[in-house]
Amino acid sequence: MPVQFSAPLMDAKHFPPSLIKAQPAFTLAGSSLWRYPLPVNYVGTFSRARYALAAAALHLKHSAQQNTVLLPAYHCPALVEPFIYAGYNIVFYPQLADLSTDIATFSHLLTPQVTHVVVVRYFGFSQNADELIQTAFAANKAVIEDNAHSLAHFWQTCATKPSAISASVSSIAKTLGTADGGVLYLPGYKADTQVAAGFTTELKALRSGNRPITGSADADLRYFRAGMQTADCLRASRWLMLRSNYAAISRQRRDNYQYLAQQLQYSSAGQVLYPTLTEHDVPYVLPFLLHDIYGFTRLRQQQIQVLRWEELATTATGIASHYQQHLVQLPVHQALSKQQLQNIIKALG
Repeated sequence: MPVQFSAPLMDAKHFPPSLIKAQPAFTLAGSSLWRYPLPVNYVGTFSRARYALAAAALHLKHSAQQNTVLLPAYHCPALVEPFIYAGYNIVFYPQLADLSTDIATFSHLLTPQVTHVVVVRYFGFSQNADELIQTAFAANKAVIEDNAHSLAHFWQTCATKPSAISASVSSIAKTLGTADGGVLYLPGYKADTQVAAGFTTELKALRSGNRPITGSADADLRYFRAGMQTADCLRASRWLMLRSNYAAISRQRRDNYQYLAQQLQYSSAGQVLYPTLTEHDVPYVLPFLLHDIYGFTRLRQQQIQVLRWEELATTATGIASHYQQHLVQLPVHQALSKQQLQNIIKALG
């Protein structure tokens, strides 16, 4: 049965322009002319992480049988649409309150019909992702690791080359604030068809902070543009990817997260989903579970660009359905000032 997505709950045009952004603005601050030693073997670049995911789906696809992928029930369309585009049958697996997955339930869904599994490290946290990866690998499934929220962990996968992971994807833009950029780790993959952007596209992206999108969405797809599948990331995005100080960025994100989490410990508006960080966590955002669904509107009206995954597959129930309205993503990126963090705290009472 074709996947259908629920309609967005809100429209950004109904709110005033955001003064506190969800992602850092494009800047060369913190980068260096010196290129950091990154494990770039078997790494391809794309305009967005969704196209890296589609490339993995197409490359790992079996030609002699129906391909079925197991995807998490809590998601955004950018995770699902690449597999629709690649012609996969899609089955969803549920999440628990901390976005981990019950291993018995997960194992039960690893039927002979399932050929591929996607495991997401939500918001830069790993939940029980490693256990899911090993379980799927033991069941002889091709495992794709979604590191869209953690470029730092993506580089770790590239360096360690774990045998259980067939491919890993991440977003350059979500960590570094570039105008575009997705990366794919996939041994044996050669992105010979990637087309570099022209000078005009590069210039427009630098001026606006976002890469211009060409082509219309395919039928039944809201955000996936088949015409962008062969588009390489911008030169400026690749430059920052290779020359950014990831250690400094990670430290600042962790500091911002810990400060915000501590200050929101007794918030009347809701609760921090992960009150503490492990030594390996590099947060993309701070997931905050609202008591009141109208808290999202109040935050946006105060010009804070909080995010929320509203467009789930219509089969979503349980935690995924609840989080669709109640789980918001608060900014913690490295460009935030202490005053902006204070404004977020104030807005959440």
